[in-house]
Amino acid sequence: MAESVTASEALEHFQGSMANEPEKAEAELPAVRAFVAWYGLERRMGELRGGDVTTYVKTKMKGSPEHLEPLRAFLAYCSRLAFTPENLVPALGVGPTAGGARGGRGANAELGGDAFYVTLDGLRHIEEQLAAEKAKRPMIAQKLHDAMADKDFRENAPLDAARDEQGQLEAHIRDLESRLRNAVIIDEEAKGGRANVGSVVTLVNLDTSREQTFTLVSATEVNPAQGKISIQSPVGTAVINRGPGDEVTVNAPSGPVKFRIVEIQG
Repeated sequence: MAESVTASEALEHFQGSMANEPEKAEAELPAVRAFVAWYGLERRMGELRGGDVTTYVKTKMKGSPEHLEPLRAFLAYCSRLAFTPENLVPALGVGPTAGGARGGRGANAELGGDAFYVTLDGLRHIEEQLAAEKAKRPMIAQKLHDAMADKDFRENAPLDAARDEQGQLEAHIRDLESRLRNAVIIDEEAKGGRANVGSVVTLVNLDTSREQTFTLVSATEVNPAQGKISIQSPVGTAVINRGPGDEVTVNAPSGPVKFRIVEIQG
C-alpha cells in the first residue's frame, strides 16, 4: 500500500481530484462523506475490507442505489492510489469490471489512456502546487482590474500582459487538476519486481563497469541532486517494466550505452 492514510485523508485527496467539477462534487461528495463518517474518519484505509463495504451497502444504502456511483468512484480512486490493500469496488455488487484497477495497464485503460503515474510524494507536490497556483488568482484579478481602469483598450499593454498571465495560470491549474484526477500510484505488488515509478534502480555500465543508482519518478518530481530521474528520460524509458538481470540500451546524447539492471527496490 502506498501509505496508511486515514479515511478523512483519503476523502480530502478524492475531493481535490474533483476540483474542476464543482457541480459533480456537490452532487456526489455527500454520499462519500456519509460512508467515510460511518467507517470512521480516523480509521486507516488499509483496514478497510470488502466485508465492510458490503455491510454498508446492505444496511445503510438500502433503497438508495443512486449513492452507489459516488462510492464506486471513491473506492476506485483509493485503489488506484493504493490507499486500500485491494480493489474493493467489486464488494459494492456492481460487477467485476466497474473499475478500481491497481496500477499498470489496467489503470491506464480505465482512465482512457490518461493515467499519470506518480509517487505519493509526487501526489502531495501536485496538491501543493495546485493550492499555490489557485492562491494567485486574486492577484491576477487585481491586475486585470487595475489595467481595465484605463478605458483605452486599444493600446493597453498592462491589460494584455494580465490577460496572458491569467491564461497561463488557468492552463497550469487545469493541467494540475487533470494530473490529480488521473493519478495512479503503483505499489510493489503491482510492479511485480519490475522497474516503475517509485522504484530505486541500480544499473551497471557494461563498458565501464561503473554502477549508478537512481529513483524513477514522474516528470513533476525530477531532482537530479537527489537522484530522482523521470520515467520519460532516456534512462527511464529504457528500464521501465524491466527486471533485474535485464540488459538495456540507453539512447544517450553521445550515443547508445548498454547497461545491466543489477537491483530494483520498491
